[in-house]
Amino acid sequence: MDPKKLSLRIEFNPIRFYLLYKINMKVTGYCIDCLKGLVDRTAVLSGADEAARSYCHYIVRRMWEEGMTPPSIANRILRYIKEATGVYDPYEEMKDREALRAKKAVLELWGFFPDTLEGALKFSSLGNSTDIFPDTHGGFSGIDSLNFFGDMEEIAKEFDGKGKEVLLLGDNIGDFLFDMRLVRFLEERGKRVYYAVKEHPVQNDLSMKDVKRYRFNEIFDNIISTGTDEVGIEEKDIKGIIKSLWENDAVVIAKGMGNYETISEMDKTRHVIHILKVKCPAVSDNLGFPKGSYVATIC
Repeated sequence: MDPKKLSLRIEFNPIRFYLLYKINMKVTGYCIDCLKGLVDRTAVLSGADEAARSYCHYIVRRMWEEGMTPPSIANRILRYIKEATGVYDPYEEMKDREALRAKKAVLELWGFFPDTLEGALKFSSLGNSTDIFPDTHGGFSGIDSLNFFGDMEEIAKEFDGKGKEVLLLGDNIGDFLFDMRLVRFLEERGKRVYYAVKEHPVQNDLSMKDVKRYRFNEIFDNIISTGTDEVGIEEKDIKGIIKSLWENDAVVIAKGMGNYETISEMDKTRHVIHILKVKCPAVSDNLGFPKGSYVATIC
């Protein structure tokens, strides 16, 4: 692939962003089909019966009517299916495939990005989607027309103005491998990075079990646990070293839509750098960036 063909467009509209970010991420009509799809997919992978599947669809409808957040609904149905079936990690095989594809993609895409903060943030954002991972024919889908929206100046100020510690709230398997470029960039500039993952499996999110399974601790050893098995992170679950970093002078980076959706529900007591791919109309409307775009922004 010719590096000149790799086009990432950078745009940022601060007025649009700060107005839209004040809207919390309650569930919308866009979310219903997605949550129903999560029920059906997890039920199949877990071997859940029709009664369990039907009850989960009922949970989705009821919690949607109550105006709950998408992650809170997802966590409720995922926990119910786990308890009903006894299947602890239904996405295990899917994560195995994702790990292999992500490793290949990192190696093949590394040289297309400069060794700058901007380059590291772009590279990190790509890990939030399997869309760019190598397909079975060894090619890439969508790499020639990626749209990246970022607030480089404000993010750089956040790193410069805070202390030496950085809390990075991870997301999926691919995120971890693509995030290592950003982690190394920050370490080379004197930062101490703590990479937080789930304690127990949930969907295809990276968990402490996965860290050992894929030997990610040999790639980066300062991996800590959120202590949870839930999508995103709730304010009540910010404890221990994560609480210390959150409440003090650390830079906080959050990967993925689940973290964005839950953190946007919290009191805005600190800045958070969000890095994600906008995968649905609800988050697109809330953030103010097009569906399918890659975003690194601070709020």
